[in-house]
Amino acid sequence: MARVVGHIDLDYFYAQVEEVEEPSLKSRPVIVCVFSGRTDDSGVVSTANYKARELGVHSGMPIALAKKKLGGKDAAVIKMEHEKYEAVSGRIMEELEDRVDVLEPTGIDEAFFDITASTGGDYSKAVEAAESIKRAIFERERLTSSVGLGRSKIIAKLGSDMAKPDGLKVIVPEETEAFLASIPVTKLYGIGPKTSATLSSMGIRTAGELAGAQPADLERAFGRKFGAYLVAAATGTDADPVVAGLEPTQFSRIITLRRDTREPLEAFDQLSKGIERVHQKLIDSGKAFRTVTAIGILADLSIKTKSRSFEAPVDDVAVLRDVTLSLFEDLSRSVARDFRRVGVRVSGLSAVDSQSSLTQFLRPAR
Repeated sequence: MARVVGHIDLDYFYAQVEEVEEPSLKSRPVIVCVFSGRTDDSGVVSTANYKARELGVHSGMPIALAKKKLGGKDAAVIKMEHEKYEAVSGRIMEELEDRVDVLEPTGIDEAFFDITASTGGDYSKAVEAAESIKRAIFERERLTSSVGLGRSKIIAKLGSDMAKPDGLKVIVPEETEAFLASIPVTKLYGIGPKTSATLSSMGIRTAGELAGAQPADLERAFGRKFGAYLVAAATGTDADPVVAGLEPTQFSRIITLRRDTREPLEAFDQLSKGIERVHQKLIDSGKAFRTVTAIGILADLSIKTKSRSFEAPVDDVAVLRDVTLSLFEDLSRSVARDFRRVGVRVSGLSAVDSQSSLTQFLRPAR
């Protein structure tokens, strides 16, 4: 059975989330920035949309320089709100988990996945699955994504890079060698400037040339393990498996309300299924929680939270529901605007067998 590995990358993620919240931004250069606070312009660009990139702005660029490049272009300069992006990412990763065999998140905006078993190694079925994933993300979040499919992680990642923006690149096994032949070695995962310079000194600049190199020469230059990896990368034969993500540190669910409201019971009722989903994830992972956080995204898109912690881990859904409602009651009294979206997060996770007595569950930490 042919192996089918995918890589998905959410296009210019932070900036695209901002465009979805404010559609008028789509016609403008947009940069999402991390401000240091020292001056109005100190800090760096985290993400730029494609209109800003066309003007020479890129991630890691100082904000002051980016503003100079965008001068007179009606650019939007937005402060990064990590919690907001994490919430969107969390929902997308949940959607992906439901649609693939194995999901390996590698960042807030990208992940590897394996669909070998569900497609039977059939790449025509894999294409249908990938298109369905892209469509589901767009319908749910109005975000575009780029996907690559191939027989290894390296091939899949190359595919998603080539598919940007909003595309799907499929490299079937029998076409892998031809696909790789002219790819610069700098595009292969794990090859940085130092390795690239060494390879260049050996007359190796493409994956095809690397694939044809003498293993002994590579071993002398890079050692046995990395030398073998380079050959596998250049031939698309690396067998690095897609593995489930790291142990979760939290579970959350955020929903959009049917109408803006500040009534805690109305918000809680609509979030009820989300609470059940979070609890099911706790059960599936064998985890209990110490902290519950109620999340409110207001009509002006600001984010407010209230949390409560327990001395001992809890896994009781009744406790989760009661505490969540209480937190929304507190939250509604502390804000001056209606909720547009609401959510719940549990954190401080530990194994269920580390729990103590029920009375300890119900005593909040001081």
